[in-house]
Order: sequence, then structure tokens, then C-alpha cells
Amino acid sequence: AVVNIKAIESPNKDDDTQWLTYWVVYGIFSIAEFFSDIFLSWFPFYFLMKCGFLVWCMAPSPSNGAEFLYHKIIRPFFLKHEAQLDNVMKELKEKAGETTDTITKEVKKATINLLGDEKKST
Repeated sequence: AVVNIKAIESPNKDDDTQWLTYWVVYGIFSIAEFFSDIFLSWFPFYFLMKCGFLVWCMAPSPSNGAEFLYHKIIRPFFLKHEAQLDNVMKELKEKAGETTDTITKEVKKATINLLGDEKKST
């Protein structure tokens, strides 16, 4: 979602802005729904309301719900916490790189051990 927000806020505005905005809103909605679905599914007509909400988010301008939610809620929150989100993304990238390096080293060790065992048995 952070990458999509960065793309929306970039100076190059193309027609992809509407869909990037929709996917940001949909992603945040999906995360919220993941944690609250067990409770929300018990409400009558929840799935019908969810469908209506998603159609409203996809609607063309001027009644585009995704654009409305993005500009009224998501964008102000993102701009207020942009530096913190950038730090989190940086830390996640570093940890992912460290994990990849560790896995690569372990795979190399296992391969060397496996090849060494094969040579001894032949």
C-alpha cells in the first residue's frame, strides 16, 4: 500500500491514479476485514453491504468512493506518518535481505555437504 501511495503522490499523473487509489483503499479494507470478518459476517446483509461498498469505491468520478476515502482519511494519515512508514519499510527490506543471505548461506552449506557425501559413497 505504501508503494501505491508513493505512486499516487508522484508528480507524474496518469490515468492509473484512479486504480492505484482504489487498490490502496481495497488493500486497507481487506486488512481491516481480515481481523473483523468473524464478527462482521454475523451482521445481516453484510456481504451485500460489502459488495455495495466495493462498487462505490470503483465508481467513476465524481462519486468515486475510493478517491473520497483516500483524500479524506488515508492521505492525511499517510502524510502525517510518512517518515515512520518509510523507516518501517527500510527495516523490513533490511531484515528481508538478511534473511535471504542467511538462507543462501545455509543452502550452499547443505549443497556442499550433500555433494561431499555423494563423493564419499562412490
